[in-house]
Amino acid sequence: MPMRKMRSRFHTIVYCSVLALLPVLVAVSARAQNASDIVQKMRDSYGALSSYSDSAVIVREYGATDRHTFTTYFNRLPRHFLLDFHKQGGDRYVVWGDPDGFHTWWKTTTQTTDYPNPNNAAAITLSGPPTETAVVKVPTLLYSKANLGGDFANFEDARIEANEDIGGHHCYRLTGKASDSYSASGKEVNIRKMTLWIDTESFLLRRVREEWPPIGGTSTRVTTTYEPQANPKIEDAKFKFGSSAQ
Repeated sequence: MPMRKMRSRFHTIVYCSVLALLPVLVAVSARAQNASDIVQKMRDSYGALSSYSDSAVIVREYGATDRHTFTTYFNRLPRHFLLDFHKQGGDRYVVWGDPDGFHTWWKTTTQTTDYPNPNNAAAITLSGPPTETAVVKVPTLLYSKANLGGDFANFEDARIEANEDIGGHHCYRLTGKASDSYSASGKEVNIRKMTLWIDTESFLLRRVREEWPPIGGTSTRVTTTYEPQANPKIEDAKFKFGSSAQ
């Protein structure tokens, strides 16, 4: 076969192959773009809320299974916030905020700690472990302008897996990689798979699942399921927490 014809045939094969792959590449790109758009819409939706409340359940599976509960109340103006976390076994941890600052109380230590303005962020950023990371999920989205970091700060490679109902609510199910990082070095730590179920109407979270690689043959999975309400009217009494409640 003459060289010119061989080259022409080769170019034709390559061209046809690219054409055949193009719909697949476009579909993959569209899914990635749509996933990013959905995550951004979720962030924007929380940031635009004037008030918010939820009741939620955390199930931690690591061989054994633990079940914890919490409620959240939030009002943007005037600023009021309360997250009341109840751990299986009877422990309790509360974070609450008012126009003057934020405060925490831990049943284990019976200690109240005040974080007056403007240095109030630590009330949330330091309260991840005693709340099974509940306080560094939705609250960091509600206070998006405060740059609190949180569990969604490093959520990458998101893709749409399916649409799925959670508690009768239609949701996008997205999967990606989550991690934390050291501010000084930027080193990634606590790398895990994260799956989000985002309500297709409100764009609020209905469920978050985190899964870590097995250690010693035992894997860890934490699932947080929410019943969120957007812009509810919340009585002032819901934000009250003091010695009488403790």
